[in-house]
Amino acid sequence: MIIRPSCPWQFFLLFVAFCSSHGSARPVWQPRRPLSRPISTQEDKCENTGQDRWDAADDHGWLCPWDNLNWQTGCCTKGQQFACDRCNNDSQCCKTLESCVSCCLAPQHDASTTYNKDYRSPGRSETGRWGSPFEFCRGKCRTSSKSTVHENAYLDSHHHCFSHSGKPMMPLPPAPQLPASVKVEVGERGESCTATCNKTNSICALQHMIAMNHCNVLRTHFACEAGCDNSGGDVQPSYVGADAPKEQQPTDCLIAESESQFSCDASHANTQRLCPCAQTSQIVTSIA
Repeated sequence: MIIRPSCPWQFFLLFVAFCSSHGSARPVWQPRRPLSRPISTQEDKCENTGQDRWDAADDHGWLCPWDNLNWQTGCCTKGQQFACDRCNNDSQCCKTLESCVSCCLAPQHDASTTYNKDYRSPGRSETGRWGSPFEFCRGKCRTSSKSTVHENAYLDSHHHCFSHSGKPMMPLPPAPQLPASVKVEVGERGESCTATCNKTNSICALQHMIAMNHCNVLRTHFACEAGCDNSGGDVQPSYVGADAPKEQQPTDCLIAESESQFSCDASHANTQRLCPCAQTSQIVTSIA
């Protein structure tokens, strides 16, 4: 005979009777037990890059293969600390993000004392400051348009940079050295080198303009997002503003094809010039 309960409480009584008849002493419901596994202390834990297919760098500057990464702590168990041998020490740029972070954390690069002095986005206080040396190095080492040419190719195989400029240098012969009396000044848009130097009570040293006429020198002062090219104008070396007409090569850095193009007085509404400004009386104002 099947009893069909007609009320909800009868269902409950039938359920209790069923459990009793099976001699079950356990409660109907028990909370789930957490999985048993060792928990590391906070002191044992590391942040790491966790991005590359082969290697990782932790916040102590250790670079290691994934096989040597402790998955519970996030720390490298063995590897190479402060791995700067994969980096260009002159440009402070490295082949991989992981080696860049490892080298950036090396004591000689002072990340531990400078990380909280820079904004996450340069010049923009609303972005806040970096929270730790590791966060600072990881953020600096990520690639950006600064490390590319025409935004679709890397300037150099060492394109993860923790330098102030954040840019790799192009593989070119070095630029001529400037004497201590000559300073490099960046002109305002549409301003000649004569006007730029006058603002610092100095004079445009035309004979030293050749030291400015170098792509790597320009890249230390301008973004050069569209690359660096030769130009036949008289305002070189210079940087073309982003809103210039397309035919004027916006965001391009321009160098002169020959020394005869150099001029202290030339200017263009859409360019910023890079100028050699000297305090000495030995100034040349024209080149024969």
